[in-house]
Amino acid sequence: MSSIINSKERTTSLRRVSPFRCRMWNMHDRLGEHIDAATCAPLIESMEKHGQHHPVLGRAINGADGYDVELIYGARRLFAARELGIPLLVGLQVVSDREAIVEMDIENRGRQDISPYERGLSYARWLRAGLFQTQTEIASVLGVSEAQVSRLLRYAALPAVVVGAFRFGSDIREEWAANLARCCEEKEARERLIKRARQYGESGRQEAPQCVYDALVQGEDRKLVKFKRRDGVVKDSTGVPIVRLQFRAKSVHVVLQRADLELSVLHEAVKAMVVVLEAARQPRERINKVETAAASSSRF
Repeated sequence: MSSIINSKERTTSLRRVSPFRCRMWNMHDRLGEHIDAATCAPLIESMEKHGQHHPVLGRAINGADGYDVELIYGARRLFAARELGIPLLVGLQVVSDREAIVEMDIENRGRQDISPYERGLSYARWLRAGLFQTQTEIASVLGVSEAQVSRLLRYAALPAVVVGAFRFGSDIREEWAANLARCCEEKEARERLIKRARQYGESGRQEAPQCVYDALVQGEDRKLVKFKRRDGVVKDSTGVPIVRLQFRAKSVHVVLQRADLELSVLHEAVKAMVVVLEAARQPRERINKVETAAASSSRF
């Protein structure tokens, strides 16, 4: 299959290419460690059933190192095509490195699965490679604020041992990256953070990203909130379900059945929850006293 698409800026030639003759551009903004059979399973299944609907962007490299095409973006689709052993639909263009960066940014800016940490790494690579001379230049070409570029570059400067505590660097949410970067600004705080990250790594644990983050910023002196992948049910002393807990990325939803739930009981339950949550913010010596008060006001 081959077709030509003309636009005001450049010409795109659509072709089916062997995925084993394609390689990713070394400036692409995905961490290879996060692209595997597990993370790409839905895409692999979709491409097997329905084919590839959206082409990736590439440019010809004339058989360099055994490859014919260098892909600007489309690492996940490349992986899926290789797994399935099917041709990859590629839109071939003649683009410079700077033009490729703009095209990649347009493609990926709205995607939620590329983390701020990954974007920061990309910006840092561009500067080291001399594709841009300053942060201001990156901001101007991408049409973003200088403050945003500066902020993402700070995330990319996180110590490797801290990033390594997470299973994937892309697990680091933006608010976490901001807090971790602030910790690194002060010498003693940075040393504590690195020590905790090293201890966590040596422990061999592989917990949810939220737990890793809590361990890094809080240490082991507080009980960590372990976010489950599935909803949970809380039962009463007789085994009857009374509360459902729904775990989300940034919140936990407490769901109660409305049947037989009197307003006064609901108010008491909420008051008890407030007492316990406030206690979590207080010094350790107050917790036992507050938990006792909470227990007396509600069994939940």
